[in-house]
Amino acid sequence: MSPSSDDLLTRFAAGDPAAFDELVASLGPRLKGYFLRQGAQSSTAEDLVQNVFVRLLQNASRYQASGRLDAFCLRIARNLWIDHRRRGGRVFSSEEAFDRADPRPGPVQEADSGDRAVHLRSALDHLDADTRELLELAVLQQLPYREVSVILEIPVGTVKSRVYYSLRKLREQLHNLGPQEDLS
Repeated sequence: MSPSSDDLLTRFAAGDPAAFDELVASLGPRLKGYFLRQGAQSSTAEDLVQNVFVRLLQNASRYQASGRLDAFCLRIARNLWIDHRRRGGRVFSSEEAFDRADPRPGPVQEADSGDRAVHLRSALDHLDADTRELLELAVLQQLPYREVSVILEIPVGTVKSRVYYSLRKLREQLHNLGPQEDLS
């Protein structure tokens, strides 16, 4: 979503209550999937999604569209996730998280041919949490590198190189774990 009169939070702040309902309907499942893939339990993910929307409601009058609304919401989600982890919240492995993820078909389900999804989950388990988060934002959420850079508070060039090397490492792990298939 681009910053314009089509921005749902801007419309809500301008007095259109249906815009917030549309925002919840469009981003709610995506945010829940984000938290689940980070390792949250389903009930925790739902609570965190609610907290994202509560923060949006509380600050809607001060919101100024300056980028993509989905990236803004994912930044709030990431900050809530970090706070949750600092308080000692329970985290699952990526395999458990993918099993609890958004019920809509995602990249793993679409790419599943035979045991490929199992191999992908295993390879993701071998990556550190920061790398999984980077791939979540840049690859699974398909945010532009500029937005990922803002969310993770690192330079765009760093995002580009980390995505490149992370995907390369993931491909190597998949090559070592599973059937010899082309990942392109």
